[in-house]
Amino acid sequence: MEEQSPAAGAPTGSGGRPLAEGRFRSAATTAATAQKPSSRRAVPSGEGDAGREVRKGREGRSSAPSRKRRHPVRVAVVSVVIVVVLLVGAAAGGFAWLRWFSEDDAADFAGTWYLAGTATPITITEDRIQLTDDVSYRYALNDQDKTFELSFGNLKGGGRYRFSLDRNQLALVDGDFSAADTLGDDIAWTLRALTESAQGRVLAPEEAARGVTLLSRTPTGTPSLPEATDTPEATAGEDAKADTGDGSKSGNDDGGAEPDKADATPAPDTSDKADDRA
Repeated sequence: MEEQSPAAGAPTGSGGRPLAEGRFRSAATTAATAQKPSSRRAVPSGEGDAGREVRKGREGRSSAPSRKRRHPVRVAVVSVVIVVVLLVGAAAGGFAWLRWFSEDDAADFAGTWYLAGTATPITITEDRIQLTDDVSYRYALNDQDKTFELSFGNLKGGGRYRFSLDRNQLALVDGDFSAADTLGDDIAWTLRALTESAQGRVLAPEEAARGVTLLSRTPTGTPSLPEATDTPEATAGEDAKADTGDGSKSGNDDGGAEPDKADATPAPDTSDKADDRA
């Protein structure tokens, strides 16, 4: 009988290799892997949490300069935004006070006004605009929207109004206006009026145009002068000679008045005739 080697009798695996050989090789590979140094730095057993805090502190110090460089820019941007918001709020508050709370529109609306450029008076009471003794309009103000409504019998109309900054001029504009319309127009006009006021000028509340009635507290036109009357003729026998400028009047050489040139008829002498009759 042939003798079989121990290796030949050992069971083989799927690759034809003995199972014992595969186990030995796997054990060797595992041991070699265990002996390789780890890629991670080993933490000393005595380091603990204190060591980790030190590493975090070092990493924080390395990134601190970048945060410090960004910090001043952020503060500047925030400061500019705050200043802009404050300026816008102050401007809005000043405009609101000037438009709605500084004056009483109803009280300033009433009184005696004059058509701009004329001396024609118009009387406005608390509820009527008196054009003449026989013609008057009933009106109502909306001092929030800066509009007014007119009524004359069955006829109705309306528009918007605006005072000058000194409240001595008033503009009445015919039309249909909403609160947004008057607000937008008044913002633009107020900016121009304040600019003119800073230069010592008063801006008219509205430019002269069709449908615009401009009123003033004082008459701005010159009233027409009365026609000159004819000089009566000089009566007969009255000296009508002009003064020559040297203290004497034209006429005689001695400076006296020239005698009357009218022919005078002498009274008839009747004394001789009376003697003849006797």
